[in-house]
Amino acid sequence: MSDRAPAAPSPFAVAINRVALFVSLLVLAGIAAFWWSDRTRHWETPRWDASRFACLRAPGRAAAATWMVAFQPDCPHCRARLADLLRRGATSRAGACLGVLIVDSPRRPEALEGAERLDGGVWWDSLGIWRSRWGHRVYGEALSFADDGRLLRVIGPAQAVDAAGP
Repeated sequence: MSDRAPAAPSPFAVAINRVALFVSLLVLAGIAAFWWSDRTRHWETPRWDASRFACLRAPGRAAAATWMVAFQPDCPHCRARLADLLRRGATSRAGACLGVLIVDSPRRPEALEGAERLDGGVWWDSLGIWRSRWGHRVYGEALSFADDGRLLRVIGPAQAVDAAGP
């Protein structure tokens, strides 16, 4: 073992460390402020009003309720979720029709594969209402709307559709 004391850090290293600490704290404070403002913001309660969205394929039938799946065309999870909902036929058992709300797509989307099986139609959120007005951000969620447009419930993408209830 050596009896020598460790060398004191250079003034330059101390200054760099202080600047790094200050920048880190500033970034952390910015993230906290953004999170706080987002969580305390009053979001509009989702309500289905077809006139607010661009219709890409008209609904095939009217039903007591409509499930709109938030769908991002480039997301493989969205495609899997939609295929699962179509395969299980949960909306039919619930007396609802299934539609797609294409979200976070800046350009008008191309034709959606399997759209003919969506009796709730295909809609494009060209104004960004789903994210900017309703405050939603979870692709694959299904929003269940009554025939008068009011929101009945939100069914998360990981939630089993059979457990969603009537």
